[in-house]
Amino acid sequence: MLWGRGKHETAAYHRRMYPGPEPRVPVNRLGIRDWPTLHALEAEILPLRMEQGLPSEALALKFEGYLSIHRHLFQDLYEWAGSLRPYTTSRNPGAPFAAPENIAPWMQKQFEFLQSQEYLRELGLSDFAAALASVANELNAAHPFIDGNGRVLRLWLQIVSEKAGFDLSLDRRHAGDWNEASRIGFLTGNCAPLSALLLANLTRLRH
Repeated sequence: MLWGRGKHETAAYHRRMYPGPEPRVPVNRLGIRDWPTLHALEAEILPLRMEQGLPSEALALKFEGYLSIHRHLFQDLYEWAGSLRPYTTSRNPGAPFAAPENIAPWMQKQFEFLQSQEYLRELGLSDFAAALASVANELNAAHPFIDGNGRVLRLWLQIVSEKAGFDLSLDRRHAGDWNEASRIGFLTGNCAPLSALLLANLTRLRH
């Protein structure tokens, strides 16, 4: 939902959304104007893109690589796949996600932190889950894309986990728990529910 910040952002929002009630459907390459049909096609297209494998830059754990994940997954649906959100949005009254001009520096800070911490590779399971939850909470608050933020973030968390020697198994079964933990983290800064969810679905990889 648009969070009013002037004519420029309002115009950007209307260019990227079909007319209709909130939540409005993003303008897409297929001309689909209802969420059930769009979600059904996403459920068909995204696994096919996943089977192709992610672009190599997605594995580098850098800002540009994060964008490339979205671009790869959603390129069949949106012209703006992999591009940053150009307007301020919110799902909770009084609590907007990052303003467009803050998204890139906000996210860059998280990638710099990860690099400074050796990408969390030296942490035990519990400490890894807690640190990863904190980073995930910040990236969720950035909410860089018009749509697809949760899917990209969860996939990216799996990449980070694998590189640190863990397997993270989050799928559709965990959607409700993920949404609630993310909501709590965003609104209160309490990452404990998200950390607990990650910990419950992390296992150490065998070498």
